[in-house]
Amino acid sequence: MAKIEVRCPVCSNWDNIEISDDATKNVAKGLLAVNITAGMICEHTFIAYVDKNLIVRDCLIADFKIEAPEVSTSEGAENIIPEAESINHDLIKLNIPELLMASVFKAIFLGKGVILISDDQFLANHIIYFFKYAMQNLFENDIIAMSKIDYKNDQKNYENYIIFEKRDVIQDKDKSIDPKKLVIEKSIAKKFLGEYDLVTGLIILRNEIQKAFEYSKTLVDFITNSEKKAWTSKILIDHINEVHNERIQMNYLTFLYDIVNHYFKVEVPKIGGIKKLLGIL
Repeated sequence: MAKIEVRCPVCSNWDNIEISDDATKNVAKGLLAVNITAGMICEHTFIAYVDKNLIVRDCLIADFKIEAPEVSTSEGAENIIPEAESINHDLIKLNIPELLMASVFKAIFLGKGVILISDDQFLANHIIYFFKYAMQNLFENDIIAMSKIDYKNDQKNYENYIIFEKRDVIQDKDKSIDPKKLVIEKSIAKKFLGEYDLVTGLIILRNEIQKAFEYSKTLVDFITNSEKKAWTSKILIDHINEVHNERIQMNYLTFLYDIVNHYFKVEVPKIGGIKKLLGIL
């Protein structure tokens, strides 16, 4: 039996958890997802992701995670993302630097169409597959790859798209992409790009995308179903904490608010400080 030290991401309580040898023998292929149930360490349920060296890489709240095995389960304990092998890790890392990845994430979170100008159709299609895979059918996305000539011949049909050529934004009609404001998007990209193992990076990336979707959807439901006409950032942060057992920071609330306003098309209520942060005022 192997022992790993696991710390709860909600209350910070920790303990040593035993994992069977059968569960760990193939962990070198990717990342082991271990389901920590209420009572094992504390009252919270979450998932610990363990690498091939039996080091806990991340601990995340289980209510929005991909399905993972119980600690006591030895058969099929390793949770590898289906079709992850279709993504070329080196190809993605070499051609999508942090800022470009964050910028495309931003465009998708705003509900904008994206065009990638490239004469290398294979590379462009591979990049599109990566982004669609990362979004996992949560955020709808319209990403197109085309050659520079094709774009010039038909660019009038793509006036509202955000256009990327290589690593640069060459069209952004609403000036939606501001590198200085991509704090959360850059953080998400950095978590993926910083992982040596592809499957580890993809699990963490998809968790971050799902978290953004679930938390923003929680705000949408709260805002649209509440009779309250005015909110404070504290009320919204407290509500997220109540639903998801995580107290988010102000910059993450601003990030969610942008998704609520632009992707879900829900009118943003007036909250002191938030609109200025979003660039609405």
